[in-house]
Amino acid sequence: MSGNIKHKIISVLVAVVLIIVIVIAAFGSRIKESLANGEEISLRWVLGLIYPEKYAYSTEQANLNDYFQLFSEDDTALIVNDEIYADNGLYINGEVYFKLSTAEALFTDRFYYNDTEQVLLYSTATDIYRVDLSSGAASYNYGGTDVPLEYVPATVRNGELYIAADYVRLFDNFSFTYYPDPHRMVIYTESAVYNEAEIKKNTSVRYQGGIKSDVLCKVSEGDKVQIIEVLENWTKVKTADGFFGYVENNKLGDQYEATRDPGTGAYDPYLDYTPNHIDGNVIMVWHQMYFTDDGSSYDSSLNNMLSSDSGANVVSPTWYYLNDATGGYADYSSAAYVENAHNQGYQVWPMVADVENGGSFDFDEFELFSSSANRKTLIDNLINSVVSTGADGINVDIEHIGNQSGPHFVQFLRELAIETRKNGLVLSVDNYPMNQGNLYYDLREQGIIADYVVMMNYDEHWAGSDPGSLASIGFTEQTLVDAINMGVPASKLVNGVPFYTRIWKTEGSQVTSSAVGMDYTQEWISTRGITPEWNDECAQYYVKYVDGTATYEIWVEDKESMTARFNVMKNYDIAGVAGWKLGLESDDIWPLIRDNF
Repeated sequence: MSGNIKHKIISVLVAVVLIIVIVIAAFGSRIKESLANGEEISLRWVLGLIYPEKYAYSTEQANLNDYFQLFSEDDTALIVNDEIYADNGLYINGEVYFKLSTAEALFTDRFYYNDTEQVLLYSTATDIYRVDLSSGAASYNYGGTDVPLEYVPATVRNGELYIAADYVRLFDNFSFTYYPDPHRMVIYTESAVYNEAEIKKNTSVRYQGGIKSDVLCKVSEGDKVQIIEVLENWTKVKTADGFFGYVENNKLGDQYEATRDPGTGAYDPYLDYTPNHIDGNVIMVWHQMYFTDDGSSYDSSLNNMLSSDSGANVVSPTWYYLNDATGGYADYSSAAYVENAHNQGYQVWPMVADVENGGSFDFDEFELFSSSANRKTLIDNLINSVVSTGADGINVDIEHIGNQSGPHFVQFLRELAIETRKNGLVLSVDNYPMNQGNLYYDLREQGIIADYVVMMNYDEHWAGSDPGSLASIGFTEQTLVDAINMGVPASKLVNGVPFYTRIWKTEGSQVTSSAVGMDYTQEWISTRGITPEWNDECAQYYVKYVDGTATYEIWVEDKESMTARFNVMKNYDIAGVAGWKLGLESDDIWPLIRDNF
């Protein structure tokens, strides 16, 4: 090779080296950053060095407080399954805390918080977890024993209750992992099968799909991400530490199927509350008692009103009438009544009620049920009385509590259930059909803690309403469907039926009605020579009678209306039937009940 050619080659090499040196000097930091971000050397990469505003990948870091909607230094984002939850938690002394409302919405709604008494309770079938918020102690009490923790289980901040995630996890199956900077917790409450992929090269997860979008976080080769949505050049992913963003498709390996199971072996109320059921179906009748002043001389009336071959197996005498806010009540219990009923083959589940033969007592039910001491007084006295008579259960018929008292009444039922279980008593709870105005009776919780949930499936039309059926067939079925959908197992569901009907009278604009028994209804119709007409919509006979300026209407309760109801009830395989009230039924009703149940 001639010297001239060598000289030219050396000149070219020197020029290339000088160009490289100049490029490194001018773009060194940008080259280093782009390579660290996993960018591949390409024409666009070169153009990005020269024209960064147009071709270079953005390195702008997204504002993560805005991304997670964090507004204070303790706010903690909650990433639940595949979304960022609307409410934040709080990071306090190394522990993440949930608002009570968050815990109820995501995990369990079985906590009871009394802000006046500053206690947080969680009831099991046999005892109660108790957190005394006023003490601020890192412990809870269960069964009279203090159990130490490494954290304070609950605290109040700005007037709102927060519960430690670790404490909530005692009572519901979910998994979580905490991540700092910013505070966030990734939570899984559901088992799932999903698509996953590995990151092939170090890269950024961006807020949107595009090289100019802000960076949420960095991911490294080998990291696993959940695939949310695949687009043309980008894929939306979820990172293990809770970011939802976009990664270029060429940075992802092949997708594969993955699974997760958040089970942690937490307490399960459905396994704990084993029901105390009688053999076979419940065939119950309420026995309304009319008492003399001293409460004597009524026991034999049961024999006069109910035949021993009726098919009934439970009677519920109306014995206990609440009458003050400290847990007091009128007590008309009788051991002789129980002995007589047992001799006839009936169990006795006396009723505790907040009405007395149509009239309410004048006392503050909120004060009664919102007080731990008052609830305990009522429960202790009821249990002692029922046990002393030899009765077999308790039937709770509390009809007049309001929305404010609802959570406290439900806690009363939880605490009563502990004591009935200890004493081998059957607990049944009566309810009107559910609507938007009485959901606080909480049928789902009753379906857990009570042995039987009784739907008083009548008063579709009531004294004071427009004329109509007490319990049309559609109303009857919807009540049962609603109860089951709200969480009452069919095996615990008892349908209450009316042994009475109403004779409606409309005169001008005035509507009145009288509640009467089945035999009286037939006599009223017969003496007026009326022929009832069958109403398919209601599945019962209908009567209309005009007398002068008054119009009378009756939606008849009889064997035919009961037959239609029983057919519906059998479709849902529910636990049984209850009739209100003993003495209003016609003679053909008990053989019908016996044949159907």
